[in-house]
Amino acid sequence: MLITTSTLAPLADAAEAAPPSGALRALPAGDLAYTRLLIGLELLMVDFYTQAIASKRLRRGAHADARVALVNESEHYTYLAGAITAAGGTPLGAADVTFSYPSGSFYSAASVTSLAVTLELQALGTYLGAPGNLTSAVLQTAVAQITASEAQHLSAFYTHTGAPAFYQAFPDALTIAEASDALDAYTS
Repeated sequence: MLITTSTLAPLADAAEAAPPSGALRALPAGDLAYTRLLIGLELLMVDFYTQAIASKRLRRGAHADARVALVNESEHYTYLAGAITAAGGTPLGAADVTFSYPSGSFYSAASVTSLAVTLELQALGTYLGAPGNLTSAVLQTAVAQITASEAQHLSAFYTHTGAPAFYQAFPDALTIAEASDALDAYTS
């Protein structure tokens, strides 16, 4: 059954969740590397949802979910960029990277929602692979929260394709190398 209403909008209004309030200071090299990868992923997601909305191909419910997802992805980016800044670094910004998508990605509602599922699977796998490799408890908590958000996005867009909202008890986690390779497929 194809869902035509927003599944994320009620969740966005229901809770005022916030990232962890603990101080992020100097981060070890491994935490910085993963955070930089996650920032690249969030920039991809912001770019994708911006283009998906601008394509005007999404049906009403999917369009509303894309708008919520765009806000969420922007908030994830802001938090992670703040972690890099707090550690004394300069985060990657939208002007620093160019993304490209497979031909026809924004041609129809089906192509846009299909790519949303693909990218959200990548995002979920990337975030699932991160916590065991991070040492900062504050960053681990934020990554756990973002992982839950990405799972919500994935479920919402699965329903917009007519597929079940969820089916895996243990979704696949990506290693940092697998996540980096998956991200590279969309950079030019």
